[in-house]
Amino acid sequence: MRNKKKHIIILVLTALVVMVLFNLNNTASVEEQKVRELFPEAKNIQLVKDISDDIFISLNLPAVQRAYLVDGEPKAFVVSCVGYNGPIIVLASLDDNRLMGIQVLEHEETPSYAGHIESDWFLSRFSDIRASKYLNLVVLDKENEEDIVQVTGATVSSQAVVNAVNAAIGAYQYKNFGIQMDRVADVVPQEMWQRDSNSFVINWENGSVRINTETIKEYNQIQMEATLINTTGTQVKMRVKGPTLRDILMAKGVDLSDYQGIGITGRDGYYTLVDGDKLQVGDVILAWEVDGKLLPEDEKPVRTVLPLELGPYWVKMVSSIDLYQEITPKDITKVHLFHPLIEDIEPYLYEYYGSKDKSVEIGKILRKFDEIDDKGFFTMVANDGLSKNETISLVRQRYFIKYEGENAPMNIAPNFKLGMNVKFMTHFSTTKDAVIFPDTMAQVVRAKEYTEGKGLLLEDVLLTAGMRWTGDSRFKAVDSLGNSVIITMKDMQNGYLVPEGDTTSLYVGEVKKMNYLLRIEKYED
Repeated sequence: MRNKKKHIIILVLTALVVMVLFNLNNTASVEEQKVRELFPEAKNIQLVKDISDDIFISLNLPAVQRAYLVDGEPKAFVVSCVGYNGPIIVLASLDDNRLMGIQVLEHEETPSYAGHIESDWFLSRFSDIRASKYLNLVVLDKENEEDIVQVTGATVSSQAVVNAVNAAIGAYQYKNFGIQMDRVADVVPQEMWQRDSNSFVINWENGSVRINTETIKEYNQIQMEATLINTTGTQVKMRVKGPTLRDILMAKGVDLSDYQGIGITGRDGYYTLVDGDKLQVGDVILAWEVDGKLLPEDEKPVRTVLPLELGPYWVKMVSSIDLYQEITPKDITKVHLFHPLIEDIEPYLYEYYGSKDKSVEIGKILRKFDEIDDKGFFTMVANDGLSKNETISLVRQRYFIKYEGENAPMNIAPNFKLGMNVKFMTHFSTTKDAVIFPDTMAQVVRAKEYTEGKGLLLEDVLLTAGMRWTGDSRFKAVDSLGNSVIITMKDMQNGYLVPEGDTTSLYVGEVKKMNYLLRIEKYED
């Protein structure tokens, strides 16, 4: 009996060894085939299994797992760096002292966070780059050959890929030329994660409270069915659980009704501002459980749920919530037309999810306005009625308006993932100035046909853009050459804006009053 059991154990162990060897050989054969695809003219390709045993590589380039000799020279490297959820394994090919390209062999990143690291438009950024320097991850602008623009909203995963490829560059230089480059970590620096993923902070003028994933369960819990509606049109039904922001603050002796708005920031840098009107009609639920399960790592510690609002207000991985006691109310005195306003601003070709489209930095637009109040809202409104507020100080910093291509006009930023944007924008505004996009504005105001095209009722346009007036008000229309005409209330009620391409004409009834309209402003004698 003992001999029989011994034979069974030996057979099981043998089978396990065979399976492991088979899997290793199978993995190697798949990799080898990919290497052959990268070097189609190579006569001989050979796996180097023990490259990680080299003392310099093991200490300084721990991401290096395997290498392949291509006609006797190490030119292909399998490297791994820990991303947001786990290892990202990359195959990097190098030749003639250049990085030729990479492939992502395996990763555990969630599609919602970093699925695009496998996309051709991201991988192509690693093609034909000089391999004498390490790559450098940049947020927006590629100024040097070695700069790699990150995947929007996925900084940690992007850095993990860059680290892995840098390890391959270091190994290539060391094995081929004896050059010892600087150490490359096989994990992303902790500071890049920005905040502890297990807690968030709520700030108000005289205090703050930090809440973690355990203490949040001590508050009164709300459970409800909610539907997340993204600006892309997708709908996700979920059952959420968590306390309301109002209840948490009440437990701390703070009344949310005393504040004019809140700013919510995610650990990935995403930000949204919820104004007081929205806070009065609906709750902000801080969900730590969805569909009966704890949030995944890429959504912790909580996500905001605003049942009455669209997706841009549902912030994942909340790191902070700031309460605003004072927000300057809007008093729009000038309504500008977008294209004439930015005529002298050089467009920026912003690459966003693989498409390069003309865009303009919001900060450059703000510099054209006479008065900017940093305590006011920057408001963006879409043709479907979505209205999203940001702080003025925030949008000054690397926010853009994309005005051509898919979903334009649309706001974009390095940390904006699709679904967070305000697409098909009708207008945006500060406290004093509004800027309209006539083509999309035409979809939400009354109009009539002119020979040149569709005329937009001026009164509707100004009201939609946020301008208000009294019965005896007058207005001034200004064109791009500095000419102006006065518009009475009677003219207003029969005035039309007629866009044609990037220019707009002003009509009163059937009479054209002005070509190349630049703005309409309130007029005081």
